[in-house]
Amino acid sequence: MALFFRKWGLALLMVAVIIVCVWIGLERRRQWKKDHVLVELKAIRTQRGWGYDILTNGHPYIHQDVIPDIRGQHGFVSKDDALAVGQVVYDRLVKNQIPMINVTEMKKMGIHLPDSDSSNHSNPKK
Repeated sequence: MALFFRKWGLALLMVAVIIVCVWIGLERRRQWKKDHVLVELKAIRTQRGWGYDILTNGHPYIHQDVIPDIRGQHGFVSKDDALAVGQVVYDRLVKNQIPMINVTEMKKMGIHLPDSDSSNHSNPKK
C-alpha cells in the first residue's frame, strides 16, 4: 500500500484538487445565476403593427402588443417606436421601479399615437 501511495499519491492528490476546484466553480456559477436575472427587450410584429416583449431569463415577463394607456387596440406604427417605449419600461424594470409609461411621456418622446383614441386614463372624458 505504501508503494502505491508513493507511486500514485501525487497524481491522486492533484486529481482530488482539480475535482474540488471544478465543484467550487460550478457551485459559484449556480449561485450567481440564482442571484441574477437576464432581462431582454425585443420588438414583435403584430396584426396591429408593432409591440414589444420583455423577457426574463428567456421567458415572457411583459407582452405589450398594443400601445399602453390609450383607448382602443392600436399597435405602434414603427419598430423604433415600440422599442423606444419598451426601453423606458425596461429601464424602469431593471431599476426596480414600476414598469409603466403614460401618454404624456410617449408624446414627449415623439411616439406616433392615434389621434381619435389617444386619451390617457388620468384625464377621462366626463
